[in-house]
Amino acid sequence: MTEKTKILVLGATGYIGGSILTELIDRGLADSHEISALVRKPYHASILKDQGINPIIFKDLDDFDTIRDAAKDHDIVVAAASARHEGCAKACLMGLGERQKSTGKVMHYIHTSGASMVGDWPITKKRVDTKVYSDKHDNIFEIEKEWPDSLSPVRKVNQFVVDCGEQEDVKTYVVPPPLIFGPGTGFFTLGFGQVHMVAQLALKKKQSVMIGHGEGIWSRIHIKDLSNLYYLLTQAVLDGKKDLPNGKAGYYFTENGDQSWKFISEKIGLIGKELGVFDTDEVASVTLQEAADEFYDGDLIDAEAVLASNARTKADNARDVLGWTPAFGESEFHHEIIDVVSNMASQED
Repeated sequence: MTEKTKILVLGATGYIGGSILTELIDRGLADSHEISALVRKPYHASILKDQGINPIIFKDLDDFDTIRDAAKDHDIVVAAASARHEGCAKACLMGLGERQKSTGKVMHYIHTSGASMVGDWPITKKRVDTKVYSDKHDNIFEIEKEWPDSLSPVRKVNQFVVDCGEQEDVKTYVVPPPLIFGPGTGFFTLGFGQVHMVAQLALKKKQSVMIGHGEGIWSRIHIKDLSNLYYLLTQAVLDGKKDLPNGKAGYYFTENGDQSWKFISEKIGLIGKELGVFDTDEVASVTLQEAADEFYDGDLIDAEAVLASNARTKADNARDVLGWTPAFGESEFHHEIIDVVSNMASQED
């Protein structure tokens, strides 16, 4: 009997990780392989156990030893808990490296980053960049190295993942999602993303808002299309797919359309006016500091990167290598904005 491959998921109680885990279960991987998940609470562990998932209790992302030991007992780690926590990534890669040395088998680490890795800072003018970056035709690893770490914490972790993977002889894959929309499909959360943030500030101000002129453009992806990418990548690893880009070449963007921040705010304004929660559908401009104070404890860098920048990507590796075909586009994104504003407005009543 062939030994089952062991897969470990981090972030299984969150928006992205929970949706990935559901996709792996729905595609039958929990039946054909062994899937475990690191969780903090016994309540979460109980629910996942009922779904055929092996729960492993840990304290938090700083629980280095537990994370390393868990990774050491698995062949593939799908990490979707944090794009910024270098210690967690190190624990996973060291654990996988130890398993590689003891078994002689190839180990794999799939790291969730974020499209802000190619983002700019158009409000403060620290860097303005409207280029659409391809994961296949642009050397993303080298491009990341050229930009200062101080402007994007995720870049530093991406670089660490690739370098540490090479040191530990573990194959690495970096998935940097753009703006994600759609309700999560996991067992614990529907998610709260960038559209929710813009809507929340608008409802607080009683008028739709944008930072500056809202000129920045982000690529977007539906959570189900994103989860499908993770499944296809995991399946490609399981199948031993030859020439699967990894390491310095192993970046996998996802996208199916893009939009400006102004576009999102204009839609929110129209919907809010129709619902009667705004007196006008006009969009007001707010300062970067206002947004930073609302969501990031005054951190201007994070606010600009997440809510005002350009971050445009092209998923050539996903399409050409994995045969990935996204199914959710502009129509679904429009309905997402309607649902978000409607639901958040009803909760304020």
